[in-house]
Parts: sequence; structure tokens; C-alpha cells
Amino acid sequence: MNKASLARWVSVFFDSSVLSLFIFPAIGWRADEWRGVGWAFIALLILTGLPLAYILIGLRKGWVSDMELSHRDERPRFILVSVSSDLLALAVLYFGGAPHLVWLLALIYACLGVTMFTISNFWKISLHMVGVSGFATLLVAVFGPGAWWTFLSLPLVAWARLYRKKHTPAQLLAGALGGLLITALVLRLGGVG
Repeated sequence: MNKASLARWVSVFFDSSVLSLFIFPAIGWRADEWRGVGWAFIALLILTGLPLAYILIGLRKGWVSDMELSHRDERPRFILVSVSSDLLALAVLYFGGAPHLVWLLALIYACLGVTMFTISNFWKISLHMVGVSGFATLLVAVFGPGAWWTFLSLPLVAWARLYRKKHTPAQLLAGALGGLLITALVLRLGGVG
């Protein structure tokens, strides 16, 4: 596999919507075993299903250029759709009686979404780094220090995004720090970690 293919596959695999397919069920299981997994899948359907549908429709209709939203001007509408799905998920999870940890995961998504929406209006921050850093922070908080190794994915993702000329080092660093700090704050306020 050449460097270009590797960088592309790293970008695909470490996209938040792909990582969430593994992380949500793990958090759901930790929260309340099978009941938690069920709620995690409901959250996934709303949190990632609706934004993914927006991108797929956008590709077909021409208002989105690619799956990675490479053009900064495509990001605000996508993030608005994403934040709307976050709010819907928060309401469904809260009023449906989902485990607290699954609800907190949706709250992290919402807080990250609002922050990224604000920043993306004037600067192209790395959403990949926000997601990877946020998930790594969550996994360490929930599963303990043994999950620290998940932070090792950050240099790989940074390399892939730089190699593909999608971001500058500053955009990557800001994304990593933003994901870590916002996730840690929400978890702390939510009584986790």
C-alpha cells in the first residue's frame, strides 16, 4: 500500500462516524450492559445517521463536494444539521430514560458540534482530530488509564490529514486540544472521570 492510499484509509477509518460504530456500543455496555447497548444504537442512529444522510443527499444534489467536506464553506450547514441531530438525540435519550453515560456521550457530541460550528464559520479546524481526541479522552475517563494507548492514534491521523493536504499543523493541534478539553469538561461536569 502506498502512502496516499494509507493516508486515505486512515482518514476514512478515523472519521468520527466510523469510530462511533465501535465506541458507542462499548460505552453503552459499560453504562448498562445490553440495555445500554440498545440506547447506544438509538443514539448512533440519530447522531450519525441524520448527518450522514445529509452528506449523501448533498453529494447527490451537488451541495457537498466529498464525504470529508473539504471546502470550509460546506461545513457550517453540515454542522448545523449535526447539532440539530445532537439536540434531538439528547431529548430522546433523556425523556426515554437512557443511561446517564450514554446521555453524556450525546452531550459531548452537542458541545463539540456547537464549538466546531462556531470555529468553522471563520477557520477550518480539523474535525478528524476533534473526534479522535474526544473519543480517546472519553475512553480513558470511562475505562481507566489502560485506555491511554488510544491517544497514539492522534499522530497517525495528523500525518494522514497533513499528507492529504487537508489541514495545517495549527488546525490539527487546535482540533486535538479542542476535542480533549471539551470532552474532559463535559465528563467532569457530568460526574465522570
